Amino acid sequence: MKTIADLTSDRVYYRDLESCDPTLPGLGTLREPLGLPAGLLPRKREPSYARVALAIAEAAQAQRGGPPLSTLLVIGDTENDRLMARYLNQLPGAPQTYGIIGEDRPVVSASLTWDGPIAAATRWALLHPWAAELERRGVRWDRAALLIDIDKTLLGPRGRGDGAIDDARAEGALAVAGDLLGADLDIRMFRRTYAELCRKEWHGFTLDNQDYVVSTALLITCGAISYQDLEAGVDSGELPSFAALLDAVTPRVPPPLAALHAELRERVAAGDPTPFKLFRRAEFVSTVARMGDGRLTLCGELFTLTERLIAAGALCVATSDKPTESALPNSAQAAAGMRPLHRTPARVV
Repeated sequence: MKTIADLTSDRVYYRDLESCDPTLPGLGTLREPLGLPAGLLPRKREPSYARVALAIAEAAQAQRGGPPLSTLLVIGDTENDRLMARYLNQLPGAPQTYGIIGEDRPVVSASLTWDGPIAAATRWALLHPWAAELERRGVRWDRAALLIDIDKTLLGPRGRGDGAIDDARAEGALAVAGDLLGADLDIRMFRRTYAELCRKEWHGFTLDNQDYVVSTALLITCGAISYQDLEAGVDSGELPSFAALLDAVTPRVPPPLAALHAELRERVAAGDPTPFKLFRRAEFVSTVARMGDGRLTLCGELFTLTERLIAAGALCVATSDKPTESALPNSAQAAAGMRPLHRTPARVV
């Protein structure tokens, strides 16, 4: 059993971009020097995220007394990771950035293809020839920083173990629905609605935000709105957003969801992208349980490669889009022995 922290220590940043290592800067410290407006929370698909990532890497390298970085290595599994690598290469004076977007795709032949400095791999095992090619190109590991995505890359690698991450979210959603609605919960209806709202066709409304997905599934299951009326409202423009939905259903929210509904409206109005805190805490519990029993594993090829590059002098920083409620224990959870996600042991496979 290993932990992400075996590679990174506490050089880990979750969705809020605040460092788990209090000696390193986070978004709050970097906002003014980088000229980022108040209230902006950069995402990987935005150029501002690359600026924050570079500042973090440079600060971490300086902290350990290493030479100036000449190379950044972005390792991920989605188009957002590709965009991050591309934006890093567009920053004036930034180190050369290479990237690799990986996935196990056993139905196709193994291939490592390059598009400029960014590669795509159909097997996670191709990380090793990718690194060998970087060595051939003259990359010095003691002047390199690895920027590793956690979700469905290092933890639950896409194409191999990513289903366990989705299952943890679904289990957390069902658990909190049961806590709120009790015997009145129609489990089949909730599961069916949740699965439907997770589809890409709904991303225009949900913004692929699980807090919105779970909340909407709850509102449909409890009868505050029907799936058909939601679909019609979205199609007609009468319900253009999750905030509009919350307003529209206010008169029909049943008593068991009244407090949650009021909290959601308040948090959404304040711009909180993670308004459903109860769900995220439940997701954390489900995720940690899967790490403990072996259902959710660390990517063996990436773990081995990173260990080798660290031994050769490379810096390793890991990032996750998980909100802190899904990644860090609250005081009660910590008192019960739960550890941060990056310090929770999991099997390396």
